[in-house]
Amino acid sequence: MKIGFVIKEATSDYFYFVINPKERDKITVGSLVKIIINDVPYYAIVEDIKSEAIEEDRLINFEAIEIVYDKIGKKLFILRGKGIFIGCLRDNKVLPEKPKTPPLPGDDVLLAEYEEIKKIYSFETDYTIPFGKIFVSDKEYTVDLSIKNLIIRHTGIFGITGSGKSTAVANLVYELSKKNIPTLIFDIHRDYILSFQNPIIITFSERDREYIESLLKERGKNGRVYTAKLDIKILNDYMEILGINRESMPHVANLLSELLSKARINTIFDLLKFLDERKNVENLIKNYGDKEIDRLANSLKSRIKKIYDWRLFPRDARDFGEDLRSLLDNLIRKITDMEGILEGEIVRNGDEISIRRENTEYRNIIIIDLYPLSIEEQRILIDILLERLYNKYKELKFEGKADILTIVIEEAHRFVSREAKDTSAKVSLIAREGRKFGLGIILVSQIPSSILDSVISQLNTFILLKMINPRDLEFIKKTCPYLSKEYFEALTKLETGKALVVGLAPKNPAIVKIIKNVDVGGTEEDIERSIEKRVKLLREN
Repeated sequence: MKIGFVIKEATSDYFYFVINPKERDKITVGSLVKIIINDVPYYAIVEDIKSEAIEEDRLINFEAIEIVYDKIGKKLFILRGKGIFIGCLRDNKVLPEKPKTPPLPGDDVLLAEYEEIKKIYSFETDYTIPFGKIFVSDKEYTVDLSIKNLIIRHTGIFGITGSGKSTAVANLVYELSKKNIPTLIFDIHRDYILSFQNPIIITFSERDREYIESLLKERGKNGRVYTAKLDIKILNDYMEILGINRESMPHVANLLSELLSKARINTIFDLLKFLDERKNVENLIKNYGDKEIDRLANSLKSRIKKIYDWRLFPRDARDFGEDLRSLLDNLIRKITDMEGILEGEIVRNGDEISIRRENTEYRNIIIIDLYPLSIEEQRILIDILLERLYNKYKELKFEGKADILTIVIEEAHRFVSREAKDTSAKVSLIAREGRKFGLGIILVSQIPSSILDSVISQLNTFILLKMINPRDLEFIKKTCPYLSKEYFEALTKLETGKALVVGLAPKNPAIVKIIKNVDVGGTEEDIERSIEKRVKLLREN
């Protein structure tokens, strides 16, 4: 179907075209159009559509404009679009070729047909997941992503706050789960704890566990929630978090190391109680005077008190939880062995018990609830778990049990930056070598320019939502090899929930409306419901 004509300038990368106003409901940003050049169809993404008045500059005042638009009723305007070439069709094969010579003004611009769209965006394999929709001629077409390239070739999801990043993540995780591909999410804002059926959620206090379980019950969701803790002795490897530098404060560092080596030190309360007894300290650090012992003990106590309210470590004997590292090992073992993760309807027939398979769902989504933790706790936790996952999947590979795991890191700029050296090193390691062992990362951020270049350079799929910050745009332009300059104008104009997808996971670049199969927390709809609830309560009173 002809939608319009080429106008104004055109190059081998892009062209402008005028749209037949009678057909304007059949085309939108992201639609696929084509131009025939030398009998070869070349396809282009519609990057922009705008309407322009063509005679208003000749009208001297409002009354003159009113006569033309209202009384005469003839609107003098054109609908203008911009297309970006993505490839052509030769010998029934889609090739990433652009025209050697640009189209000419007056050349027909046609809507792509169903079979053409299918060839451009569909894979000849089942190992894909649907991600978004494009609209052409009153119909929607699904754009799929390659599971392998999405995960182990690593992905970045970037866009401003409120652009739809969480929706993109939730859809990816949901679709991966349906294909029995496991995912571990570091959930900063509790965006995902209510998004899926049968998630495994790890939080860090009994109060948080009970709260999350009540939310799951309220929303009719199944899920298993664990309370977990890290061994207090791990602090020996993270003294800098306490403000203790081994070089400038060797005696305080030595005191803490000796203290943590004591078998009966299991909680933060134990640490403080031990330091309250001078004899205990004297037995640990000998050959010091009384004043020096008091100074060292008080210095260490003041630092430990700052983390007393942390939830990552046991505070006292009543603050309990499973050992996080052992819990994660056990969950990964069950996922890789597919043992004990099936949740189905139990059917009893006399003494026989079986599981009705058609109602079976996999528990293959692990959500680490970082919401209650401070930024320092979050960094310690991510550093420890990433190292453990890397070593575990490396071990599985050498045992001949290679498997795959998607790791989603929200607010990636917090953990993959110059300020977060430990976590940055672990993410960088997985980005460089994780694919060998089935580990893939999805980094999510509204400030991609704060993420280390060396990590961004390892990403091979980019899901880009609306971006307006010049620094972020320039950073993406510099680090993303899949984007030509023509795409950058599109990024500043994208609607909420639309994304430009480029790289190895899509068969070809696309601007899509992200499929929304599950709800996420922290959306504007949540805020609107809160406002409505408060206004209604005020009226009732």
